[in-house]
Amino acid sequence: MNNRYRRPSITGPVILITLGVIFLLNNLGMIELNAWDVIMRFWPILLIAVGLDILIGHRSAWGAAIALVVVLAILAGGIVFFDNQPRWTYASESVEIPLGNVKNATVTLDPALGYLYVDALPKESKVLAQGEVRPFSGEEISETVDITSMRATIDLRSKDFIMMPFFSGWSDQPSWDLALHPGVVTDLIVDFGVGKAELDLRDLQIGEIQVEHGIGQTILLLPSADNIEVYLDGGIGEIRVVIPKGVGVRLRANVGIGNVQVPSDYTRDGDFYLSPGYAAAGKQIEMEIDLGIGSVQVR
Repeated sequence: MNNRYRRPSITGPVILITLGVIFLLNNLGMIELNAWDVIMRFWPILLIAVGLDILIGHRSAWGAAIALVVVLAILAGGIVFFDNQPRWTYASESVEIPLGNVKNATVTLDPALGYLYVDALPKESKVLAQGEVRPFSGEEISETVDITSMRATIDLRSKDFIMMPFFSGWSDQPSWDLALHPGVVTDLIVDFGVGKAELDLRDLQIGEIQVEHGIGQTILLLPSADNIEVYLDGGIGEIRVVIPKGVGVRLRANVGIGNVQVPSDYTRDGDFYLSPGYAAAGKQIEMEIDLGIGSVQVR
């Protein structure tokens, strides 16, 4: 039997320490990049960190030290060198889907990477969905629309090979900028690999929300409505949810390495966090959040 001691992994602690340092430097105004810019630009370094950790980090204290130094040196050098690089721009493709008689919709958005922004169209709009997509080099956008009677199914997704803009400043402007009709009850499904999703749903009618991200940040602003079901699942990054006033929330949140922040007046009931007066609230939201590494903030 092999009883040789294996050293604990350094990958998780290194990532958290690095993000903490970047947050601090950004708050002090010493660098322009924030932690999520760094994740989106330098996520291949995370793969290097995992590989070095597996290869030499578990073998000895020296191996762990060497892996740590190499990863931090590459990351620090990249941040310093690329902090002030020029921003990329992309030719946009328009998206416009007519409203017709649609009353219910399922909308699936599946960008491979980038910055996805979703909000509401004006109430008097005659379109169901409208916006622009700025593809990256090699990226093609697949659009599938199926309208049957008063129900629509919309699927927008990336396809084909994409030249990753690892060191470009594409995260400060939406690469997918879309708006949905506020009069249609919508189930929203978002699945993105690397980047940021900002979903301002405050003026929309939402039935169910499902969001999955690999590496990056999800910002979710929820509407004041009843019986919304929210499912958020992430690999590495940050999930931030804003709850409207007067809405009761029951939340189950699980973070592998990181933390969960909820308002101080929330109470704990087993695996769930409950907002004040949840049971008696006229409007309720059921929410489940799973995140591998990073932070969850609910306010």
